[in-house]
Amino acid sequence: MTENTSPYSPLSPKPLWTAAVEQIRELIESGEIPVGARLPAERDLCRQLGISRISLRESLRVLQSTGYVETRPGSGTYARLPEPVHDAPISDWIAKDLHILELFELRRAVEPGIAGLAALRRDEEHLSAMEATLVEMTEGDDFDHPKAVAADAEFHRLLGYCIDNTAITTLVDQIQDVAGVERRLSLSVPGQRRRAVDDHRRILEAVRRGDEAAATSAMRDHLDAAVGWIITYSQNETSEGASAPKDTTKEKQ
Repeated sequence: MTENTSPYSPLSPKPLWTAAVEQIRELIESGEIPVGARLPAERDLCRQLGISRISLRESLRVLQSTGYVETRPGSGTYARLPEPVHDAPISDWIAKDLHILELFELRRAVEPGIAGLAALRRDEEHLSAMEATLVEMTEGDDFDHPKAVAADAEFHRLLGYCIDNTAITTLVDQIQDVAGVERRLSLSVPGQRRRAVDDHRRILEAVRRGDEAAATSAMRDHLDAAVGWIITYSQNETSEGASAPKDTTKEKQ
C-alpha cells in the first residue's frame, strides 16, 4: 500500500461546507495548493476530504464566490487568491470596475422577490442553515474576512434554494458566483459586517414568519443600505483620507 501523501485530511463533524471551505482556503493561502494548480477531480477530492459530492460542490461554489477558486468549463477547478480589497481605496475599485454597482442593481431587481417567495416556501432545514450563517458571520475577529464573505454568500444562496425552483436556484448560483468582489468590498467597509448580520436577521425573521411583504422589503432595504455605505465610504476616502462614514445605527438603538 502506498503512503497517503494527500494534503487533505478528514473533516470534523461541523457544517461540512464551512469545514471544507476553511480547509481548502488554508491550503491555498499556505501555498500547499499553489495558485493556478488544478484541484483533484470531484471523486478524488470527495474521498480525500471524506465528504459527499453535494457537499463538495457547495463548498466549491462558496470558494468561487469568495475568490479562492476558478471553475473553467470543460477543464476543472483551479486555485487562485482573491484580490486584496484593502490594497487600494474602494473608490478606485468602483472607478475601474463599474460592474460592481451594476451587480447591486441586478441583485436589487431579483433578490427581494426571491426573499418574498422564500417566506412562502420556507422549511425548517433551510431556516436552520440560514441561522447558522449568522453565527458564522459573527464568529472570529475582524481579520477573518473570507469566512464572513463565505457566510454572507451562503445566506443569500440558501434563500433561493428554499424556494425549490430549479430556474431560481440556477440564477442564484450565477449571481453569487459573480458577486465576489462586490461582496468583499461591501464587507470591508467599517461596521458593515455587523450591519449585514442585523439586516440578515430581519430578513430571516420575516421569512420565518411567512411574511412575504416584510421579507421583500427587508431584502430591498439591505441591498440599498449596502450600496449606500460603499458609495458613502468611497466618497469619504477621496475627501477625508479614508475616514469611515459616521455609523448612526448605535444612536438609533
